[in-house]
Amino acid sequence: MNLDRISNLKYVVRSGWIIRGVPNALAETVAGHTFEVALISMYLADELRRCVEIDVEKVLKISLIHDIPEVVIGDVVKLVKSRAPELFSNIELEAINELGLSSYVNLMEELNKELTLEAKLVKLSDFTATYLQGTRYLKTGHEEVREIVENTKITLSKLVSTWTPEECGELIRKLLRKLGVDL
Repeated sequence: MNLDRISNLKYVVRSGWIIRGVPNALAETVAGHTFEVALISMYLADELRRCVEIDVEKVLKISLIHDIPEVVIGDVVKLVKSRAPELFSNIELEAINELGLSSYVNLMEELNKELTLEAKLVKLSDFTATYLQGTRYLKTGHEEVREIVENTKITLSKLVSTWTPEECGELIRKLLRKLGVDL
């Protein structure tokens, strides 16, 4: 693992905030975002264990690696990613290999294709963290991020609607409300 290189995520700012006018000094870093995603994922997974079998260790691993490719490719905005998802997924997998994390390629593929409950939970946590950060910026007067917040809320609503009763869909809604996401 190339830890020296990966640790540079502490200095990579999330481009969506910068594009929307958040000053560089206040912009969330990829490492900060990843930390929040991991905390949200851990919390949700621990709570979900009350009604469904879920591998919390796997959730944490996926959470921690989900944005590591950005140290190689930068933080690519959602609009670009959505135009060529398969191509972008392949680029992420190449970056994971380049960083000496080839043993985690399967987890990245799992996340990108949302193949498991664990991957689905991390995807939900990723958007939850973005939504919460956006609402924090709104509270401090950064109105220019409103579009990101609104679009992320729409995405979250769609993701949550795919959670079945067997996957504790209603519990997920309650837990998100506790975190400050009212869909």
